[in-house]
Amino acid sequence: MIELLLISIFFSLHQIFIRMGVQHADANFGAFMSLITATLIFSALSYNRIVFNPHFLALMMLSGIMHFLLARTAFYNAISRIGANSAGSISATRMFFAVFVGLLIGEEMSLKVITMAILVFLGIYLISSPKGAGDIKGVLLALFTAIVTASSSGVVRLGMRLNPDPVFGSAIGYATSTLLFPLFFKYERKGGVRYFVPAGVFAGIGHYLRYRALVSYPVSVVEPFLSLYPLFTLFFTAIIFRRLERITRSIAIGSLLIVFGIEIYYLL
Repeated sequence: MIELLLISIFFSLHQIFIRMGVQHADANFGAFMSLITATLIFSALSYNRIVFNPHFLALMMLSGIMHFLLARTAFYNAISRIGANSAGSISATRMFFAVFVGLLIGEEMSLKVITMAILVFLGIYLISSPKGAGDIKGVLLALFTAIVTASSSGVVRLGMRLNPDPVFGSAIGYATSTLLFPLFFKYERKGGVRYFVPAGVFAGIGHYLRYRALVSYPVSVVEPFLSLYPLFTLFFTAIIFRRLERITRSIAIGSLLIVFGIEIYYLL
């Protein structure tokens, strides 16, 4: 179970280092630097894993564009606008949107889904209120992150059926996103490399550990632990990085409601 907690800790540290980095450079530049870093990590881990399956490669490229190119760039810009705590908590609603997609394709509505929806939307409301983050564009970017990330999971599942190697699949997704990034996004201010590179390392390690955990544990065990990362971000910000950003009561309560809502889905 320590490995599962480490996943949340690494993702939390990733968010905090991005928050520090965007004080020195554009969020887009930070996204690009972290993509390069993670590409190198997963390319190295994919040594002797290369498989030339056109359908698998196409699906991993698509999932990479969705998750690593679009969602991650939106997430970094959300952190730049509303902070690591608010952006992380709202982006954690990806599990809610994944469940919602299931409802659209015929899965049954249950009490725990309704409870989760109420808590998640209350949390988003508090964070987006004037006493919370108070930046609608930043909130929408974080929600976009959650929706695209949840949607990309379906593409990943299809790819894993063809070749169950998430490490090589991630390498393809990261490499594709890194190559395409300059064509889609521009940045005006460079800097903060000392923060963005560690952020990419933390995200890469967290991503790798998450896939390793999914080999040994079911999703119903991994996701509750993974969903705790906004709480670690709140803790690290309040205790260690308290000068980084201000945590209002609305942000704290909103983050707790979102995390509690997601946990309820698995624990009820």
